[in-house]
Amino acid sequence: MSAALQDLARLRTAGAAPVDAPQPLPPELLPVEAFPMAALPEAFAPWVRDVSERMHCPPDFVAVPLLVAGASLVARHVGIRPQRRTDWIERGNLWALIVGRPGIMKSPAMSQALAPMDRLEARAAEAFNAQAAQHQAEAMAAKLRTEANVKAARAKLKKDGGADVAAMLAADEEREEPVRRRFVVNDLTYEKLGEILAANPDGVLSVRDEMRGLFLSLAREESAPARAFYLQAWSGGSYTFDRIGRGTVTVDDARLSMIGGIQPGPLSELVQQARRGAADDGMIERFLISWPDAPGEWREVDRWPDTEGKRRAWATFDRLDGLTAGALLAEREDDMHGAPTGLPFVRFDDDARGAFGEWRTEFERTIRAAEGEGLEGALSKFRHHVPALALALHVIDGGAGPVNLPATLRALALAEYFESHARRLHSSGRRTTVRAARTIIDKARATALPNPFTARDVYRNQWAGLSDRAAVADALDMLAAHGWLTEATIDTGGRPTATYGLTEGARRG
Repeated sequence: MSAALQDLARLRTAGAAPVDAPQPLPPELLPVEAFPMAALPEAFAPWVRDVSERMHCPPDFVAVPLLVAGASLVARHVGIRPQRRTDWIERGNLWALIVGRPGIMKSPAMSQALAPMDRLEARAAEAFNAQAAQHQAEAMAAKLRTEANVKAARAKLKKDGGADVAAMLAADEEREEPVRRRFVVNDLTYEKLGEILAANPDGVLSVRDEMRGLFLSLAREESAPARAFYLQAWSGGSYTFDRIGRGTVTVDDARLSMIGGIQPGPLSELVQQARRGAADDGMIERFLISWPDAPGEWREVDRWPDTEGKRRAWATFDRLDGLTAGALLAEREDDMHGAPTGLPFVRFDDDARGAFGEWRTEFERTIRAAEGEGLEGALSKFRHHVPALALALHVIDGGAGPVNLPATLRALALAEYFESHARRLHSSGRRTTVRAARTIIDKARATALPNPFTARDVYRNQWAGLSDRAAVADALDMLAAHGWLTEATIDTGGRPTATYGLTEGARRG
């Protein structure tokens, strides 16, 4: 039973819906925590404040993409083993969605946050183009030398048929083509993404301004292989493509980070579709959700950007790009021959492990008490999110070796924030019902509905949010339970018909 219908049952049982005193409808969305600015790395906080103030957007729209981008660079070098002795390892990559209606600066804010990654991508492209040009020049030179040697060998053989010209005809050693180093990808097929990850085994960051298209594409039946690959790329591990024409491509460790924006309505609908059994494999539940309240009244801010704050943030990305597992004092296991194998890793220090253990003990109880499979699935992914966030915060702030307590406590503060936003998302079915209920009241007051009216009178008009019979039924139940509508049953000789009319209190409101 949805949260909205549970509210109805409680109201009916308590008799809290007198005809002449309609009860206020529930809020469309659950309240959420504000972004915990104190949890940000020191090098990021000033720039986040600056951009969000100048753009008049929630700081979430800058901070979350910035965290995901920073974590994607950390994940290229090292993972984390949350326990002292086991081989349980979490990669540091994160997936996140920033959620907001059109026009509240999601895209411009995200572009500002990801600008340092774009610079790394541009530098890598420039270096690759120079290497490719050099490789092409060397290949052409080798071809000319081969042609010259063949010509010289022919001339020598013409003079002496028994001459040894094998050395002259020996081909130059073939040089490997340069590989373009990648940091950011945008719109591409999953096979191409696999090729890029195979060539860049440390992982990349996928950036999509609008995620709805990807979700709809992956929901199609023929996209099952692509969806499976994306799910694997969140968890990490080896993945092999075997394709006719493309041959075999193996990704040693599929490590994909992802950030994107989406509007509330489409996201809520995608969640509802998953609950109805369509693509119910936990894809959306893997994303950290940032769905802040809309900013207050707009005000113009016309001042120079915080140059020092921007410089510090950008310099941090340059430093993260230059890190190595050795510089991070990471451990690594050896194979049976004594050679290092697997992803380098760090663990929590003793204090951090204690805090993580206390959180997890309470967290496991929270999961089991979660209402709804979607919310339970989303919360279960925090077993990955919290260690990954702690690792990212530790390294971004210049830490090396075991993840310390301050980074872990800040990761836990972020977890509380993201949990409240996950709960907002997975209760957003009520949002649709409340909006539909308010539309029915507006239509009834404007006499766009007969008095009395039936559910069919509502949904046959195909009004926005009221074209689905089940949605109309839920909205009418909510209005009746809250005292906005009277409900009567007419015996027509067949199936009884329910009719509705505004209560006196609803008419006056």
